[in-house]
Amino acid sequence: MKQVLQERRTGQTVVRVVPRPLCPPGGVLVRNRFSTISSGTERARVQLSQKSLLGKARERPDLVREVVARARRDGVQATLQMVQRRLEEETSVGYSCAGTVVEVGEHVRDLMPGDRVACAGDTAGHAEFVAVPANLCVRIPDGVPLQSAALTTIAAVALHAIRLAGADVGSRVAVIGCGLVGQLALRLLRAAGSETFALDIDSQRTDQARAGGADHAFAIDHDVAKQVWALTGSTGVDAVVVAAATDGNGPLLLAADVARDLGTVVLVGAVPIDFPRASLYDKELRFLVSRSYGPGRYDAEYEERGLDYPIGYVRWTERRNMEAVLRLQAQGLVSFTDLVEVVPAQDAPDAYARLTNGGRASSRGAFVLAYPPADGTATHLAGKAIELAGTTAPPGAATEPIGAGEAPARKIGTGRSPVGIGLIGPGGFATRVLVPALHAGAANLVVVGGGAGPSAAAAARNGPFRRVAANASDVIADPEVEAVVIATRHDSHATLAIEALNAGKHVFCEKPVALTSGELDAVTKAARGAQGTLLVGFNRRFSPLLREMCSFLGVSGTPMTLVYRVSAGSLTEDHWTHDLAQGGGRALGEAGHFVDSLSFLVGHPVVEVHAAGHGAASRAVQAYDNFLLTLRFADGSVGSLVYVSDGSGRVPKERVEGFCGTRTAVLDDYVGLDLYNAHRHDRRRLKTQDKGHRQEIEAFLRATRNGEPALALSEIDNVTLATLAIVESLRTGRTVRLATGANS
Repeated sequence: MKQVLQERRTGQTVVRVVPRPLCPPGGVLVRNRFSTISSGTERARVQLSQKSLLGKARERPDLVREVVARARRDGVQATLQMVQRRLEEETSVGYSCAGTVVEVGEHVRDLMPGDRVACAGDTAGHAEFVAVPANLCVRIPDGVPLQSAALTTIAAVALHAIRLAGADVGSRVAVIGCGLVGQLALRLLRAAGSETFALDIDSQRTDQARAGGADHAFAIDHDVAKQVWALTGSTGVDAVVVAAATDGNGPLLLAADVARDLGTVVLVGAVPIDFPRASLYDKELRFLVSRSYGPGRYDAEYEERGLDYPIGYVRWTERRNMEAVLRLQAQGLVSFTDLVEVVPAQDAPDAYARLTNGGRASSRGAFVLAYPPADGTATHLAGKAIELAGTTAPPGAATEPIGAGEAPARKIGTGRSPVGIGLIGPGGFATRVLVPALHAGAANLVVVGGGAGPSAAAAARNGPFRRVAANASDVIADPEVEAVVIATRHDSHATLAIEALNAGKHVFCEKPVALTSGELDAVTKAARGAQGTLLVGFNRRFSPLLREMCSFLGVSGTPMTLVYRVSAGSLTEDHWTHDLAQGGGRALGEAGHFVDSLSFLVGHPVVEVHAAGHGAASRAVQAYDNFLLTLRFADGSVGSLVYVSDGSGRVPKERVEGFCGTRTAVLDDYVGLDLYNAHRHDRRRLKTQDKGHRQEIEAFLRATRNGEPALALSEIDNVTLATLAIVESLRTGRTVRLATGANS
């Protein structure tokens, strides 16, 4: 399918051919017919991208602080690589579209294939197909054109601001800024029975507002406040909706001037909040900032998992606002058709150029991108075609189905030619760390897929992969793929690993390999009977300094005492790792690295786990990200893991201390190692941090050639069980004892 993307570094708009998204269990797959370019949000995004690095830093000082903190924690080189990769990304754009449902997820109850729907949110972008959560998708009533329905989300933004303003029948409401959101707000206010005042610096926009039904319209000048006061009998308006976009606070000052005593000012546009106290105090104004298109926005429980708010407590959610906008159109109370300028989707770059260079969305109000209607083949979802053909596809990109005209699959593990690699999940870590290591190991990078369409296409277009697969299963089924690398979100690891192992492929799976003991049992069962080998991404055991530390401390028959401190840094509250369904929490998602490192140093399995911790009050106990862990090993060794998200970002991320007999070793963040015995002190220092990723991939590639596992299945099983025991101990407060050898 084709999708409109923007380059993060330059803001340039391109149309790419990318894999079609899959239908989510709690959502629908929609064939887009129209999608709207949001003149305010998307113009601001492009303008930020076009600024220099210094300009970006001035605009987003919060991101600069984040980069500095990451550099202190992860090192300058790793941080620079991350920033460079982010700047080179092409990102999806758009959030308001309309089309037809072609597939419904298993958890969706009120939508069905063939329904005409309006869609909202980050996944409702400028693309031929979009996969949208059910709570962000509403049925379009008969009689409402799809072109107008494509404006639904943006109209819901205006409607939410109106609700915050408290406007009702007979209210006098001024709208400052008559761009698209302002025009929509004026029409919705008119339908609600309010007297409307349209104010803008552009007389063409105020003329358009008057033609659209505004009661009064004024081009802003030094007398405009007096004119508004004269029309209101010197009382002012009840509420002001500020929908302007500017670098100055002029719209807010004007809002205070035209508002009545004890009136309300609602900011929905992009205006710096610089409000003199006197402007608010003298009239005791109520000032609110409107957040997107209604309650539920940015709430993962509502948007992603479909948990609705009871209507008795939250009358107007974002979905109900969208339904209201469509209902008003169906009833003939508002019309948006004259605001729409339809542009073919392939001409999106020209539309964006007009938007950013001329400063206006269109002569009408909104560019609405049009996509071709279904033609009998376009909606076929079962095919495996790699859709990289077209003007923006890389030269020589394959267009035939996977397997067409290809050489038959080689026997796995022959060792006579480079191992064919299929990557599932081309996210930031995979492209920054795993792919370069695979390339350096002379692997044959065959196919990539399973991530978001743009990321998979970019991995093939900009990287060493030869083609893109439509989905993860097609990567596994590709006859040239001998080894599958899994770097998706945690909840899919076990399922994909089992599928690949059962298909006879070698598997490298980023940690964790499972989020439950049942998943772990299924993975180990598949691995025992598999033709290929399994390696889980416990990379630190392959790092040269940890291996030297292990050799130094390894005194036969003498137990060790180990302390591992991890200053992990905080994640945003809505980060997917905190989600128990997707990420499992940071204990399951990340602690396996450190449990494995301690187990590697000791050389014996974990037999006992006890954990205690704390975290945000809003978070489940299993998702705590400050915890202290005590481990006991089969040989009597003991280890502790202190994992914290709190604290200063200036502290290096990891430190390991080991004590055995008369020997002590201290590993500092995989850059420095100090070795002490009774007589001497040796020091090792690397030029750059080395956590063993390259060596880990080298070990995996060797295993695919010689058939011998890089890590025993019994060790993978024990470390994963110990990691699962962290969560159980946090939840119950009890020590968890592991059965050793049962699953070896």
